[in-house]
Amino acid sequence: MTHVEDPAVIGSFTIQGRLGRGAMGAVYLARSPGGRLVAVKVVRDELAGDAAFRARFAREIEAPRKVGGAFTAAVVDADPDAEHPWLATEYLPGPTLQKAIDTSGPLTPGGVQSLAGGLAEALMAIHASGLIHRDLKPSNIVLTDNGPRVIDFGIARALEEASLTATGVVVGTPGYLSPEQITGTAIGPPSDVFALGAVLVFAASGRGPFAHGNPASLLHRVVHEQPHIPPLPNPLQDVVRRCLARDPSHRPTPEELLQVLGSSASTALLSPPAETIPYPLPPTKLLLAQPQPLQPRPAPPTGAAFTTSRTRPAIIAGITTVLFLAFIQRDPQMQAQHPATTAFFGIVDLIFLYFAIRSWRLVLRRRVVLRLSPQGLRVERGYKQGMIPWDGVTRLRVGGDVRHPWLIAWLEAPYQSTLPAPKRRHHGGIRIYPIAHGATVNRRIRQVDELRAALNWYAGRLHDNSY
Repeated sequence: MTHVEDPAVIGSFTIQGRLGRGAMGAVYLARSPGGRLVAVKVVRDELAGDAAFRARFAREIEAPRKVGGAFTAAVVDADPDAEHPWLATEYLPGPTLQKAIDTSGPLTPGGVQSLAGGLAEALMAIHASGLIHRDLKPSNIVLTDNGPRVIDFGIARALEEASLTATGVVVGTPGYLSPEQITGTAIGPPSDVFALGAVLVFAASGRGPFAHGNPASLLHRVVHEQPHIPPLPNPLQDVVRRCLARDPSHRPTPEELLQVLGSSASTALLSPPAETIPYPLPPTKLLLAQPQPLQPRPAPPTGAAFTTSRTRPAIIAGITTVLFLAFIQRDPQMQAQHPATTAFFGIVDLIFLYFAIRSWRLVLRRRVVLRLSPQGLRVERGYKQGMIPWDGVTRLRVGGDVRHPWLIAWLEAPYQSTLPAPKRRHHGGIRIYPIAHGATVNRRIRQVDELRAALNWYAGRLHDNSY
């Protein structure tokens, strides 16, 4: 399926349809002058205007050439100097692992073991060339008749360096990134092995080892919680567990994985679904065949969202209000005969009144929604909302009282009145989001941790982590 804004020709390739969009830009199905099917990735506008990214892109597109096409999509052509830099790779017939699982469900244990062996062999070839994939995930794995093929490695490094320079964030997919990629420590081949373990859990169960949710929740779970691994036969169960070890030194190498798993009887994991294009096409069909239109899928949600809740304060407010009314002494004769008892009930009643008023204040406070995304932060407070790009923020910090923490933002002068927020300032900063006020201690700690993870992810260079 093509769109109005799609080009008709890129380099010497004729566009047949759009396959999708990724972190780098749009991906098109195209034909070479000789009729060969290729996938052409075209860099999006904001990256095309970045001279530093162009230089990194030109350097990193050589990575697939070093590995060859046995385990990856071979590079056919590229032009890093074009108005919109592009990269053409061999078109691989077959679904991605993500598409296959979404369509047909999880693989059998035998299929998972076959996938593990193929990916381990691919990582061996990639690492032997001195490269690290950095973004191994189900949508970057294509299932072909000759085993799984890994795509889009090398590009992740160029994107990551550009994003770190611009915003201080890391490019990747939460849930498949290793703990060291999230915390910013040394990245190496074990990082790809961690991602391999996460991919195998997804292939076996249809969900990642850290479930799903907004990026902040996933990042927090990867660093602080244990993965959920579905029941698998040994040695596959032990292999997956070792791959997902938090300490990189405890993970096996791809070579060790192959030794443990042995060779697979078949490399064909699934039959390609009918919507994939057979390749190579017979000569009589080569000039006439058109790609089947792909079914549109809703874009996955991006960013992390945090919302204040009034459920717990409402329950407490209701209970304390009822108790306050129940303890009110209405009988003057009783008050005269038992002054001590009356005084006791009066004190208890005042306590219930205090907690009722305190809880009703939280219930009546306007709902606040904080959204963090690659573009910036948005705050919705009642019927008011405001959005600020990251270049309008100078500093972000979790501060305030330990029992009532706030996310505090220091903004550039033109943006200081943009966000709906309380007028009271905090050392020159603006309190923009009350973190789990009125919630339990455990919930407050968890939301603080998740918010910190999201800040490190989307605005690492702006986040003041001292608290």
